[in-house]
Amino acid sequence: MSSSTPLVNAAPGPGAARDIWPPELMGASVPARRARDQARQAAVPDACALIVAEPGLDAHAIARAIHRLGSPPDAPLVAVDCGAAARGIEDVLFGPPTAGRSRRSEGPGEATAGGRLLAARGGTLFLAHVTDLPAAVQARLARIVRDGEYRAARQGRSMPLMVRLLASAGTAIDADVEDGAFRPDLFRRLSALRIDVPPLRLRPEDIGAIARHLAASSGGGTERPALRFTGAALGFLAALPWEGNLRELAEVVEALARRAPASAVRVEDVLGQIRLDRRLAPARYGCLRDARRQFEREYIAAVLRQHGWRMSDAAKTLGMQRTNLYRKARQLKIPRIKVTH
Repeated sequence: MSSSTPLVNAAPGPGAARDIWPPELMGASVPARRARDQARQAAVPDACALIVAEPGLDAHAIARAIHRLGSPPDAPLVAVDCGAAARGIEDVLFGPPTAGRSRRSEGPGEATAGGRLLAARGGTLFLAHVTDLPAAVQARLARIVRDGEYRAARQGRSMPLMVRLLASAGTAIDADVEDGAFRPDLFRRLSALRIDVPPLRLRPEDIGAIARHLAASSGGGTERPALRFTGAALGFLAALPWEGNLRELAEVVEALARRAPASAVRVEDVLGQIRLDRRLAPARYGCLRDARRQFEREYIAAVLRQHGWRMSDAAKTLGMQRTNLYRKARQLKIPRIKVTH
């Protein structure tokens, strides 16, 4: 198979845990729990679901988890990148025209034995970047999904679809539908169950658990020591905006793992691996003293928010006494200080 082929077949390995979600859905935050609940609903047979995710979040990993959760071990999982096939996507999905027939002579619900739609029968078909489908292919797929069946061209009879159809799209899909770039009827059927993958910036309380998970798997079977983080380092990670989402966080953790510090990862270690030019605007702060004060203010406020403004917990993460944290918060004029008993 050539590297340009837009098809990936995947199957869970032996003994794969059926209740383990990818890092995109890990965490105890409300957005993470909501997305996991939506993903569980998509694990039923013959379901249609739309996975909406920002760049840096792996929708394919979520599709694999849904497939593992809701399919027998031998069920096929077929993934097609709708943007990689260009003009050949119709043949990829439905198979090439049968001998003696043109593409135009085929019915809208026909599929041949060479198509990925039939290859996924009894399992899951995952359509990555579904908004890249040409209009004609959208129409054909909408008809098949609507009827829940297709006509096998070589057999001349209709057959039940028997496919769990998962698709992924970026957050602009609603605008694509409104602008007419994506068929509303196909959108309605795919998004009957919609999984909105929460970006990291909306769930800072999950970042520590995700970072620890990534650190545990970063060794890849090598002799690297287990990577540990100080509470302050985890608080600092949670305070960052992570514009590149999980991909960016994984790159930082991998870079930290390569250094393999003898002790736990500190804030200084994290600072050495992130691109501050994307997060700090020196013109905002002026001199170094002002910059340091502004950084302290933003960092301490982020840790307080992470702990729900519980001063004792925040002080423990910051490595300081609670009374000192109260004093520092007053000096920095951090609002919303709540006294806890």
